[in-house]
Parts: sequence; structure tokens; C-alpha cells
Amino acid sequence: MHDVPAKGLEAGLSAPLWATAPLAEAATHPEVRLLPDELARAGGYVPGRPREDFVAGRIMARVLGAGLLNHAVPPGRGILPGDLELTQYCPQCASEAHGTPKLRIPGTGEVFSLSYARTAGWLLLGLAPGNGRLGVDLADLEDQAFSLGEGGMLEEYAYAPEERERLELLPEAERQRLRARWWALKEAVAKASGEGLAGEAGIPVVAGKNLHPLLHSPGLRVLDLDPESLDSLGAMLPPHLVGSLVWAPGPEA
Repeated sequence: MHDVPAKGLEAGLSAPLWATAPLAEAATHPEVRLLPDELARAGGYVPGRPREDFVAGRIMARVLGAGLLNHAVPPGRGILPGDLELTQYCPQCASEAHGTPKLRIPGTGEVFSLSYARTAGWLLLGLAPGNGRLGVDLADLEDQAFSLGEGGMLEEYAYAPEERERLELLPEAERQRLRARWWALKEAVAKASGEGLAGEAGIPVVAGKNLHPLLHSPGLRVLDLDPESLDSLGAMLPPHLVGSLVWAPGPEA
């Protein structure tokens, strides 16, 4: 499978955009239907909230994707959520069942980099020109994992020694927030790199001297998404969530 750069919308979408919404809003979009392969994937999730969140996330990814594209392009394009197709591709094994997601407008050759995350009942979606590497993630400040303190399982597992040294210098409230922010950034880097958290380099290092190589990319953009910050469509990120967007533009971006 070969991606075609989204030349038709390059003028409007020359940098990453992001949007957020509650997963519960999917119920207000009964006109958005998932493809058979997506429904098959949904069947692999545990019945109840895990399966419902997957389906709602796919619906809201189309809704927010259409909103961002209509925001970026000249008036009159009128892209609908049902016009969009979510695909995945793994360059390591050529599988379309997993891997880096893309957003396509079938029949147009227009392809966009896509990344999304579901956390605490919310969806975060990032959209960018199709020839770059994009990753987004959300973290819940109220998640107990970020408030367990020094020696907690997440602290030992997720943060490099130089990151832990910096965390130890902060008051606990600031430390909790930075743990969450760095975790969102680590996830975003892992997605943008295509390696995931289980890549050969391990969990990305995002502070100190041993930064993940992606963070040295030319033209790199990193957006810290703070609580109550406004997304590209004017919606507010909830006060208990922090997020991160990482975009490394392609050679023609």
C-alpha cells in the first residue's frame, strides 16, 4: 500500500491540528457507520466499556477529522464524517490490521497523518499533512498511577534515571502533573516513531541528554496540551486532562 500526499488540501493543512470530544458524543452521530473490518476488530474487545469505547472512538475520529478538515480548507468543501476512511498499515509486516493510522478521503487520493488517544471517556485526535510522522496522547491527572510517589511502579518502569532525578526536585503536586505530562509525551513519541512503547529503544526518554531520536528531527513540533486549553475547533480540554502532540514533518512538508 502506497500513500499519496494530500496535495488537494496542502495549502489549508500545512501544520498539525488537534481536537477533543467526549466519547459519549458518538451516540449523537447514528449516521456514522463503521466498516466491516472495524466491526470485526471491535468484536475482539471485551464486551462492555472496552468495546463501546473502541466503537465510539472510531466514530468520533471521523467526526473530529471532518471538523478539522472543514476548518482547514476553503469554504464549500463540506466534508462529512461518512466521507472518511480510517486505515492502518504496518511497514514491518505489511499488515493492515494494525500499525500507523491514516485518514483517507476515498476516491480523491487525499491522505492525512492521523493519531488519536482515548482516556477517561475522552478522545484526542491529531491531524497533519500525510507525509509526516504524528503522535498524540492524553493523560488523566486524577489517575492514581501519577500520584503514588517515588518508588511507585510507574515511576520505576516509565521514567529514565535522569527523568526521575528531575522529578525528585519538585513539590509533589508539580511532580504529579509532570509525571502525567511526560507520560503523554512518551506515548505520543512512541506513536509518531512507529515503534510503540515496546520498540527496540524502550520507552522514549523525553527529558535530559538521552532524548529519543525523533525529538531531534528537523522541523519537529511538540505541543503541550494543558487543561482547559482550546483545541483547533474552539473546544476546551477538560481540567483533569493533559496531552501532547508530536509532529515530525516529511521532506516535502
